[in-house]
This record gives sequence, structure tokens and C-alpha cells, in this order.
Amino acid sequence: MKILRTSLTVIALLTLITTFFAVDGSAQTIVNRARIGGYAEDITFVSSGSLKDQLVMTNGYELHSVDMTKKGSLTKVCKVDHPEMDQFANGVTFVPSEGLFAMNNGPHPDKLFFFDQACGFKGTRPIQYLDSNYRPGHIEGLAYIPADAPVFPDHLIMVVWDDLGAADARLEIMRRDGVVVSEIHRPDWPAQLLSEGGLGDVMYLGPNRLLLSAYHAENLWIIDFSGNIVSGPLITNADGMGEGIVRLDDGRVVATNYPQSLLVFDKNLNREPQDDRHDVIGVNLNVPVGIAWDSDANRLLVTHDTNLNLNGGVSGLSTALTSGVTPIVNLTPFAFTRQTVYLPQEDLIAVLRFGLATDRAILLFNSNGTLNSQISLSPTNLGQNFGQPLALAYLPGTDEFIVGFTGTPATQVSERLRLRVISRTGTLVRTIDLTGTGTAGINGLEYFEDPQGGGGRLMLIAGFGRMIVTDLDGNSRRPDGILFGEFNVRVKLGLITRNDVAAITSGPLAGAFAIVDNSGGEVVIFRLN
Repeated sequence: MKILRTSLTVIALLTLITTFFAVDGSAQTIVNRARIGGYAEDITFVSSGSLKDQLVMTNGYELHSVDMTKKGSLTKVCKVDHPEMDQFANGVTFVPSEGLFAMNNGPHPDKLFFFDQACGFKGTRPIQYLDSNYRPGHIEGLAYIPADAPVFPDHLIMVVWDDLGAADARLEIMRRDGVVVSEIHRPDWPAQLLSEGGLGDVMYLGPNRLLLSAYHAENLWIIDFSGNIVSGPLITNADGMGEGIVRLDDGRVVATNYPQSLLVFDKNLNREPQDDRHDVIGVNLNVPVGIAWDSDANRLLVTHDTNLNLNGGVSGLSTALTSGVTPIVNLTPFAFTRQTVYLPQEDLIAVLRFGLATDRAILLFNSNGTLNSQISLSPTNLGQNFGQPLALAYLPGTDEFIVGFTGTPATQVSERLRLRVISRTGTLVRTIDLTGTGTAGINGLEYFEDPQGGGGRLMLIAGFGRMIVTDLDGNSRRPDGILFGEFNVRVKLGLITRNDVAAITSGPLAGAFAIVDNSGGEVVIFRLN
């Protein structure tokens, strides 16, 4: 996922499971949950076993399968859930000689994960690079070289980047035990494969031929095993391609397009659009990165599809999570947006804009979707560089915003332990110190009223699944030393990548919360008992 790769990751310190509101920490009740969108990260073809003749994709944390010959339905197979995997699998390939899926995972570029066809975990294997000191900054697609190939038979091949963003890409050819035996690396590859797009996936095409997929309108390239460009680019003008390519047993080639469309080519890479698939997961609110509660309309507000800036927006969503979708804000003109809050007294929707320093802002939209105003968070306006804005909440009592920033390379550690209170005019009002919470940083937050009458509280999404409640000064404990509240959302709610949380303040579910997991495309509504 090219754009999401370059966004910032959560910095975490430790996981604690304690009490919430001085009650047992297990006291969270799930009211409703559903996948509201999807994203295909990689695809593979299964030639044996229970999924024989199926194309299988990783979609969020799940495997989905479809018979491309019979044009069957896209069906969920199972969920990939392993405690070491802190995000979705970046690459997947079926290994016929073992009947298993091999997967890789961005936070662990030195491991392969193996699963059976029901997502049963079958162990990890360490990746041993040719240079023992080399550790890629990012990893992408994974493919299998057939046992009858004249070179490197029954091997795996993986896309790696030296770093995130504009970086060199390499192809690592390894044995099934993870030992790299060869590397394909050409710094003179065209910019479409490097700085202008990025190499997403690789596929064995035939003797001394590999097919590459790029995050670029000029998508497909053929190279030999020395890295020489044989042909390309094949221009598809599909803006969301790059993640996955695979060859079916009839010789046709299938490529993914955002969010999980499947584009079909014949064996000579001529398009066969009549066989394309355009499946929808949930209500088609894909890669959700923000959530808020609209107390006037009694609905959720979800920021979605902003990762590739394709149909990005804010939509209303009923608490049923399977219906009641109303497009409200078109975010396509505003690249790099995330998080969502609602200002009930003014009927305004706010999102964070990150990215370039000059563009950083809180964007405020009217309920009809038009831009109302914006509050600059640029270093020039704030008088110092806090880094990119990452988390957002609104304080209705004082008409102020709370913003969490990433910090700069020199200040990241300290800045991640602070929240900045910003006025409506863009002035820094005060700083909230989170050192006492024991976290190393947060990824999202929400303001809510203590149901026991204790006043305003903040719910923080911290690292390793910690959900921490503090007062408005960042204290996580009452004067008597008892925690305001904490629980582990991965343990209790089964969410891996948490991005934003909303307090539901009106209607039948008043007092509940909704939390969004962008990688899993899921929303969970829960109560604190």
C-alpha cells in the first residue's frame, strides 16, 4: 500500500491489562462489529488442497478466495491472526511443495510466516540476507518460482525496499528455509519502479522472465533474472494497481486494482476486461482512518479511502454498520487526511491534514460537504515544528482542539509523549504531558464525559493495544492512585491496528464507543460496563 507505507507508524512501549473505572479490566461489551471495507494486499493461486484452483487474496487480516474460471463469488476463507503480526500480511504466495501459504509482514522483514489453508499457523523461518548487516526498510510482494523452473526451482522471491518512499528496490531470491541465494538489484531501473511509484509485486513469468507490478499508471514490466528490462511498461492507466499479480493455471494473468478489483490479462498480457471482477467488502468504506459521532443525526462519521486519494471522503454510517451510508465530504482535493471529529454546536466535521509542512491543518467542513475553514498547523503558524499531526480530538467546553504530533527526527521521542491544545485561531494554548501514562506515544484519542460525574476525560489509543483514560491534564490515575481506566483492545476486542475512536453521545447507544481499524477495515462498537 504505497501511500500508507509512508505514513507514520505507532511507537509502542508495553502492554498492560488493568481496570477500567475501577472495575475488572475484562468488562467491555461488544455491541456490534463489522468490516465496512477492504483492501487486497496480495494475491496467489492455489494448485492443491482444499482451495485448489482458487485465486486467494489477503484482504485486511483475512484470506478471501474466488474461482476465476467459474466466476464464483469472493468468499472469506479465514482470518490470519498471529501475535507477532502487528499489521496485515504484505505478501502471500502458495508453496505447492508444502501445501502452505508463505507470508511476510512489514514490521518483521527478517521472517517468513507459514499458514495452512485454514489459516492455521505453521511456524516462522528466519530470512538470511546475502549481507548479514542488511535489513530492508520495507517489504512488499512475495511469489513462488515453480519446481520445474530451469533456475532457482522451488524457491521464493520477495520485493524489498531499502527504505520507505523513494528508495532502491530489490528482489530477494531465497530457499524455502529463508536463506537468500541471489539478489536482483538495478539502481538504473526506471523511476516508475522506484521514486515515481515503487515496486509492489513480482511474478514468475517463464524461463529467465519475471513480471513486475508498480504503483504507477505504467504498471507492468518484464525483466530477466539479471534485472534487465525486457519489455514495458504496459500502460493500463489503472491508478490503484501495484499490489498483487499472479498467473492462473490456464496462463492468464490477474492483477489487483484498488480496493480489491481483479483485472484479467491473457497469457500475452493483453487485457480481457470482460473477465474483470469488482467486488465490494462491507459497505465500501475502504481503509477507514477516522471516526466520529454526529449527535445531531445519530450516526457515525467515517473518513475513508484517503490512502490513494481515490474517492476519499467522509461518509455517514448507521450503527448497524451494514447500511445507512451517506457520502458527505469529498476529500479528493485534499491529499493526506485522517482522523475525524464532530463539532455539534456548529454542525461541523473536522479532519486532520498531514503531509507537507505547509499543508498541515485541521480542515473544517459544513454538513453539506463544503469547506468551512481551516486551522493551520504548519511550523510557521505554530512557531515551531511539531512534525506531522497524527491524532485529533475536540474539547467542546473550551472550543479547542487537542492534536498529537509525530515530532521531527530530533524530537520524536519527546513529542510523542505530548498533546498540544490548539485554539480555533491556531494558537498553541497549552501542552499535555503523557509521561505518567507509561506509553511511548498515541495513535488516536477522544474526549468524553466521565459517566460517574468526574468531568472531562480523554481516551487514548496507545501502543500494543493499550487504551488509556486520562484527565484533561494527561494524568492516568486519580489522586488516590487508582487508574481512571485501561484495557487492551487487541485482547478484548481483537483489533490489531487501531486508528481512531469516537464517543457515542446520543441515541440508544449513548455512552458506548466506536473504534476503527484501518488495516482490517473494521468498526467495533463497544460499551464499558
